[in-house]
Amino acid sequence: MKSSKLLVLAAVAAAVVAVPFAMAQTADKPKADETAPAVATDKAHSEAEQKAKRRAAAAAQEKAQAGQQSAPREEEEEEARRRR
Repeated sequence: MKSSKLLVLAAVAAAVVAVPFAMAQTADKPKADETAPAVATDKAHSEAEQKAKRRAAAAAQEKAQAGQQSAPREEEEEEARRRR
């Protein structure tokens, strides 16, 4: 009888020590449910930044092309004024 009580007491003591230890180890790791939205948010943010950069580059390129095209147009307008 004493040995079974001792065995039960040892099992309870081991559980008391093991449960908080195991919980502490898993507390440091983020859950899959928590990391998935964060990764999706980061990916969406990154894609939005890339899209904005592409749009800005395209707008700058169009503006540069418009600037190059406006010079000949101005020359043509000046020639037309001279003819009148």
